[in-house]
Amino acid sequence: MKRLEKQPVAAVGASERLDGLSLYSTGQMKRYYLLFAVNGGAFAIAKLFAESETQLIVGGLSLQALAVGCILFTALMWRDIYAFGELLRTQIFGGKDIFQEGAKLILACLCVLLILGWLLAAFGPHE
Repeated sequence: MKRLEKQPVAAVGASERLDGLSLYSTGQMKRYYLLFAVNGGAFAIAKLFAESETQLIVGGLSLQALAVGCILFTALMWRDIYAFGELLRTQIFGGKDIFQEGAKLILACLCVLLILGWLLAAFGPHE
């Protein structure tokens, strides 16, 4: 794909908008995939903490340390996804058409739910 130069919005043609839309869709999906793949794998590892002999399996990693790391990762991915969407929205689409309030709200809700899940897993009541 050719490099999208920073241009005034009026100078961006239909072809560049289609390239921008493709870049936005692909970039956002890859970022969301990474967010969920890492958190999903880490939640699977966290499930091992409920079993005996866990410390031997995870090399001494504590559930709290895993949770803090995943909370930080989720916060960084939240910022990255937001910045990517905002950049393309303003630079290619002139502040409209993509990454509107609904998309920002969905991103925020997903990340908050992941962070709350980690807080509950690590610091919540356990049987």
